[in-house]
Amino acid sequence: MPALEGIFTRYKKPVFTFALRFLANRAEAEDVTSDVFLTVVSGRYKYSPNAKFSTWLFAVTRNACISRIRNSKKLFSLWFKTEQGDDQEMQFPDHTLPEPDSALIKEDQSVLLEKALAQLPLGQREALLLKEFQDMSYEEIAKVLNCSLANVKILIFRGRESLRRQLKTSGLEELR
Repeated sequence: MPALEGIFTRYKKPVFTFALRFLANRAEAEDVTSDVFLTVVSGRYKYSPNAKFSTWLFAVTRNACISRIRNSKKLFSLWFKTEQGDDQEMQFPDHTLPEPDSALIKEDQSVLLEKALAQLPLGQREALLLKEFQDMSYEEIAKVLNCSLANVKILIFRGRESLRRQLKTSGLEELR
């Protein structure tokens, strides 16, 4: 049990912070954080010793956040046929749902950043959160998002550019 306690102590805040920025809802982020550590304890997902633990843990966290969003109907799915004839699901955020706490939040720089992040496409938001707030390498992000290194670089570049434009129009001149 001391090992599990050490894991919880070390990763509780980063997992919670990632979930909070991903979901933009404190209660949901707390629930996801609890779910992630219950998942770790229960062994529902198997950790592979050849992978970095934090990369695996953030992949579990990402999956928990996506499940939470799906369950709250904030995403809608479309199915497409690939060139090989396989069915592929693509998910998109449903921006028609209002954010429940938006009227209560004071407009300051951190709130503007949070709103700008929430408006990014899901892939860009995930990549930026992992890079900027969890300080992961591009390779680690590629593993968490299960995509190519080139795709991670594109997601981060486009995400930063979108954030810059959004923040400039809302009064924040530079992204730090």
